[in-house]
Amino acid sequence: MNVRWDHVVNINTFRASRRVFDAVAAAPEVARAGVSVELQVWLFGMIAGSKVANPLLLQFLGACALCDVFDELGRRLGPEFLRTLVGESGELLNTCRVFLNGEPAKDKATPISGGAAATVEIILFREIEGG
Repeated sequence: MNVRWDHVVNINTFRASRRVFDAVAAAPEVARAGVSVELQVWLFGMIAGSKVANPLLLQFLGACALCDVFDELGRRLGPEFLRTLVGESGELLNTCRVFLNGEPAKDKATPISGGAAATVEIILFREIEGG
């Protein structure tokens, strides 16, 4: 668990309910045959609880992106859970922070390379938390 709190709390946009990401998104890598991505998804803050096992273990065939992780979380944990993280138009809520292998991920199009285990850490703050 390599969450750096300065990456979590240094964005001063908590007044807005949602954060808009850059229009240019990183393109996911092309999936290679026979290569899979194994993920540990750790949930922190308001979304961590006794009903969800920490970490969640996910596996994808070929390379994937964070959007695939969120889609799978929605399937496993339900649409109500997903609405706590993602807005109506698909963007991450301003109070949600995502880290991929300990580094902040700027949007859901961030690619996850195939062939190696990865860690995704998601933390959800209340509007008044974080600083």
